[in-house]
Amino acid sequence: MFEDLKWLIELQKIDNQIYQLTSEERNTESMITRMKHEIEELTLNRVKLIRKQREHLEDKETYSTDILDHKRILDQKQIDLDNDKKTKKEHIKREVKKLEKAVEVFEERVAELTTEIKRQEDEIHNIDKNVIKIEKKIKSEDKSKKGMSKDSAKALEKLIKKKEKVEKSIRTPFLNHYNRIMRIRNGIAITFVTEEGLCNGCKIHIPYQLQQKVKLKDDYNICEGCGRILVDVDMLKK
Repeated sequence: MFEDLKWLIELQKIDNQIYQLTSEERNTESMITRMKHEIEELTLNRVKLIRKQREHLEDKETYSTDILDHKRILDQKQIDLDNDKKTKKEHIKREVKKLEKAVEVFEERVAELTTEIKRQEDEIHNIDKNVIKIEKKIKSEDKSKKGMSKDSAKALEKLIKKKEKVEKSIRTPFLNHYNRIMRIRNGIAITFVTEEGLCNGCKIHIPYQLQQKVKLKDDYNICEGCGRILVDVDMLKK
């Protein structure tokens, strides 16, 4: 058997173990990042709601002031109706109707704004509750992550030392190729030829002559499609 190939397969197994050992911690970190982004989005939405609520409060105050002004004028018009001559009463009555209609419109708008302001208050309150809930979960996950780090640190240290030892047994050109493929092929640098004659990594058809070379287990064979190192499937089962 090609000696470098044996050590490369061992290196891939160690890298797989390292990936599995650190996967839970990576998933937790990813979850924490997503939750932090969620808090940022909620906070931004909260700011927008507060700004809009402030505008509605100002509008409500303006309409409420207009209602008071119109009612004050209505009271004065009512006095004018009682005091003025008959010839002027029809004109005053028309003004009164216009003022009453304006007050009615303003009061409807105030009622709408009051409802909207209350809805915004409820939404802001729910955002605050969600942020507190998410922050608690982040603290819990962060604590869990630290616990995992302590538990896996020793095991990871052993694997890294083992990896370094194996790397010393592999000639530089082959090790460099392995590391490059690991980076660009999602951590899988070594694969096998399927019964259908396909590269199990990229599913490209492997020429028959190359398939036979792979079975001999005495040479360094590379898939022309993905660049992965091709080995006989039995070698990966050991």
